[in-house]
Amino acid sequence: MMMKFETLGSDLGYLEGPVHLTDGTVAFTAVDRGCVYRLRGEDVAVFASPGGGPNGAAVGEDGTIFIAQNGGRRPAPKQREISGGVQAIRPDGRVETITTDPVASNDLCFGPDGRLYVTDPTLPRARHDGRIWRVDPETGDAELLGSTNWFPNGIGFNRSGDLYVAAMDLQQILVVPIEDDVLSTPHLLVQMEYGYPDGFAFDVDGNLIVAAVSIDSGAGQLQVYDPAGSLLDVIEPGNSAHYTNVALSPSGVLVVTDASGGQLLRTDWPTRGLPLYTERVAVRGSSPR
Repeated sequence: MMMKFETLGSDLGYLEGPVHLTDGTVAFTAVDRGCVYRLRGEDVAVFASPGGGPNGAAVGEDGTIFIAQNGGRRPAPKQREISGGVQAIRPDGRVETITTDPVASNDLCFGPDGRLYVTDPTLPRARHDGRIWRVDPETGDAELLGSTNWFPNGIGFNRSGDLYVAAMDLQQILVVPIEDDVLSTPHLLVQMEYGYPDGFAFDVDGNLIVAAVSIDSGAGQLQVYDPAGSLLDVIEPGNSAHYTNVALSPSGVLVVTDASGGQLLRTDWPTRGLPLYTERVAVRGSSPR
């Protein structure tokens, strides 16, 4: 599939965590600059400065942006090191710490129970292990669901409520059951032939759009898989080695964080994005818990 990508911003840093907000704007993080940007139309500006290394992001029903804070670890400068965990950026830009239990949070998402699910890999990546947490966004109570012997990165729930996690070092996308509040044996969904899986997004048909970081000197990719894990398409938005994450809106606008180029990319995707759990709850008009 040939796609034309619009470039927004330049020299913005090592970008991650794109999320579509309910007002039509887009928020995304700069891990190495300790800040969160907001895109309004064509304009990019700093919205908040949580410090450390803000990575993945998720938005709550009230517009609060929840940030996976890695505590200033690579690629953030060490002088910005703070406690890892989860932070909340309120709609007025105030930054609050929700929990410091995760060591070096990487990515997070809302689950069908209204709680945040957080990947917490051990850095550097050569350690090949990590943890997955469940966090109450209101109280900050954090539960360790289990440890992994692989590097957990991107995380998300499909329409059926199945938990998907990117095992970055294994080049795999796993379906990870949770039984009696602990992680059970993961099931392999995707074994990638090229690239390391980072962040991902679902479309309304259940297809998975994965940001695949380059494993050599070549360009990174977007890889599209059907619900059974079969590869449907490979897209190279440009020459960057590090396309780190994607977000697909319910109207079909795809944004991609280009960490190597320090810029945000945008395109019209042929399918609509699967609404996040907070958006589905808002449509139903009921509590997620």
